[in-house]
Amino acid sequence: MKVTFTKVATRRYSLTAEGTKNGTVKMDPAPGFHDRLPHDAAHLIVEIELGIEGGIFGQIAAGGILPPQDQDARIRRKAKKGREAIFKANNDDALFSEHAVYAAQSRWEKHEIILDTKIPPADLARIIAKYEEFAAQWSLLPVGGSISLEWQHVAAKRKR
Repeated sequence: MKVTFTKVATRRYSLTAEGTKNGTVKMDPAPGFHDRLPHDAAHLIVEIELGIEGGIFGQIAAGGILPPQDQDARIRRKAKKGREAIFKANNDDALFSEHAVYAAQSRWEKHEIILDTKIPPADLARIIAKYEEFAAQWSLLPVGGSISLEWQHVAAKRKR
């Protein structure tokens, strides 16, 4: 699945995911603006690096979280039930993804309070390096500029 983050205003971004069960889906505006690392980009990086299958992007790929672009009310109602089932089935992974983002981002930003975590230091270091790589590109983007990353279903078990 191709995930594109677009800087749509000075303090706003959108997210487009192509290749989901629902085709191409979009969230505009997307939540959690950050000058260097949009919240959803932090999730994508964490979920790729830790192999979290049922996090935000695994759910989007499976047809969850974001509704299809179809305007037919029947299709949208059916898709809503499917999204709710996907979320319920993957709640543990979604919570772990939130934990991992907070653990990695608090270290990346050098907060005074650092969340305890069982995520291995080598994994956190790899995530932080990816955050830096993304942030270096994102901070240079003009309004209208985009960065695309690839999310792939992986067989690796998530690391806790």
